[in-house]
This record gives sequence, C-alpha cells and structure tokens, in this order.
Amino acid sequence: MKSIRSAFITAMLAIVSLGLVGCGGQSGPPRYALSGTAHLADDKPIPVGEVQLEPDSAAGNTGPGSMAQIRDGKFSVPADQGVVGGKYIATILAFDGVASAESEQGNPLIKAPYVEKVELPLKDSTVRFKIK
Repeated sequence: MKSIRSAFITAMLAIVSLGLVGCGGQSGPPRYALSGTAHLADDKPIPVGEVQLEPDSAAGNTGPGSMAQIRDGKFSVPADQGVVGGKYIATILAFDGVASAESEQGNPLIKAPYVEKVELPLKDSTVRFKIK
C-alpha cells in the first residue's frame, strides 16, 4: 500500500513539474517573426548593418522592442524575439562591411542612422526598408 501511494505521489509531482516547466515560457502578448530586406537609395543591398525596432509609444504601442543584424541586405527576427505588431520606429545603421581598426562592420554608408515609422501586422511578416 505504501509503495502504491508513493508511486502515485511521485507521478503527480512529475505531472505538476512538467506543467510548471511549460508555464515558464514567454509572458506578455504574442510575438511574431519579422524578416525583410534593407537597401540603400540606389537599390543596392546594405552589406552589413542593423535594424532596431522600437515600439512607437506616442502611437500607443507599448510592446517589446527588437533588433536584427543585416547581412547582404537581408535580416530576420525569430518569433521568440520578434515584434507584437502595431506601430514601430525602425532605425537602420548601414556599413560597407570592410573591417577596419575602428570598426568590424566597416565604414558607415549613411551620415546618420535612418529612421522610418512602420506599422506591423499581428502575424509573421516581411518588410522592405529603402534608405531615402
């Protein structure tokens, strides 16, 4: 009788523990994957850079921000690090990709970070940025 009771308690603890592990995931609103391209004004892809996505709080978006590295004009953010949708402020940095003593990313291709407001859907999506 003791061993059956002990086995039952052990099984119940295991089930509860597995349930708690499942609850340890992401909290907050659902996030969505984002991918896309980033080009210079002449339509050449940005060799190396960064896309920073900050929720536009002035427009009511209080979701999390995100960041992605640009390589050969392409970037992607997986859903677990992605965006929640809504209005965002995208800041893009662009470099030539030729490492130097000053920077592994190389020389800047634009004088200042490029900033653009975007509205992202409540689903996985793609976006194309073109430096103006």
